[in-house]
Amino acid sequence: MSQHFEPRHQATSPYPAYVEPVNGLRPRAFPFYIVCDVSQSMWAPRPDGKPAPFDYLAPCVREMLFELEADDPEVSEAAHVSIIAFHDRAELVLPLTRPCNANEVPALPKGGQTNYAHVFETLRPLIDADCARLERDHRRKTPVVFFVTDGNPYVGQAPQPLDVWLPPRDRLVDRSAPYPAHVVAMGFGEVMEQTLCQVATEFRGHKLAYVAVDGHEAAKLVADIVESICISITASVTGPDFAIYVPGSMRQVRCESL
Repeated sequence: MSQHFEPRHQATSPYPAYVEPVNGLRPRAFPFYIVCDVSQSMWAPRPDGKPAPFDYLAPCVREMLFELEADDPEVSEAAHVSIIAFHDRAELVLPLTRPCNANEVPALPKGGQTNYAHVFETLRPLIDADCARLERDHRRKTPVVFFVTDGNPYVGQAPQPLDVWLPPRDRLVDRSAPYPAHVVAMGFGEVMEQTLCQVATEFRGHKLAYVAVDGHEAAKLVADIVESICISITASVTGPDFAIYVPGSMRQVRCESL
């Protein structure tokens, strides 16, 4: 993956900065969680015979970890990356680890429906445990969740109700919690812009919600999204603070107008 994107959005954290110990010279730790929708719409064969988004997602995620490990020793040491796949349920594919220690990345699973509630319910205790462990030996930064989806929440025979999946999402980003997370929502396919806005966290009155620009094939979009996540992680670790770089095939959603 070549780093060719121009930055569309670069921001400091919307949460209070983590205060480093005055006498501490512990190594830094930046926890990143890549949440991948692997429901049926991601992998089902296309009528036109073109590759499905999933066909690009799995190899691109593995390549991203290789690039994070190979490109910059600072990133390989300070970034900690976890991969979570979700469909009918959420599955921890790769526990939080440095790219330099990710010797083998398990294959992404395939599933049926799009259960938002279960993935947010899974993330909260997972991030709490990871951050508590990191803080014992590191100067921890705010956790960042990259949420990649091509569809709206749907379970059983109907859309998953907002009052089922939004409360666990709100607990994930609650600033009164010990480890509130950023959530960057990146969507394409059938996902509604309003859904992305409800998933994403806010900075300076705008949500970190991004949607595909019309005219781009879904499979190519997945490769662009994974590359942009790789660039964002690198920029966040090597720069002054959390940064988002978005490919030209996507745009920031104007959530305030929805």
